[in-house]
Amino acid sequence: MKALPALLLSVGMGLGAGGALAQDEPDMIGTMSQLQLFLHKLSLSVDAGNLDLADFYAHELEETIEVAESIEYYHDIPVGRLTGSLLTPTFESLEAAIDGGDPEAVKSRLRGVISSCNGCHEATGYGFLRIAPSEANPYMQDFAPRD
Repeated sequence: MKALPALLLSVGMGLGAGGALAQDEPDMIGTMSQLQLFLHKLSLSVDAGNLDLADFYAHELEETIEVAESIEYYHDIPVGRLTGSLLTPTFESLEAAIDGGDPEAVKSRLRGVISSCNGCHEATGYGFLRIAPSEANPYMQDFAPRD
């Protein structure tokens, strides 16, 4: 009977150690999901001709890009370095186009950001993850500018 508490204690300690390792790992899936969410909402804002809303989502996207840049490695992939070299420059170009107010330039630069995402996926062996423009609006949100 004394063996049972010792077994439970050792199992509990083992689970605790595993949990600690999982907590130390960066939230890559969460960060990528946030990038996709804000990029999609930015895209829907642009499609609706609402550059003010696009600017709002560009700010949210920028903050999420900064989080991705802070991830040194994920599964031996230098996420932060790749984000900084592939995504950040195209995002900054998109941001400048939004600030310039030219919808066609914004659409072009938005395609560049999407291409950067896919280029990073290819470079890291995750080419099966493809980001594609979508006009579908799954959100309970109207992206059109207010009159």
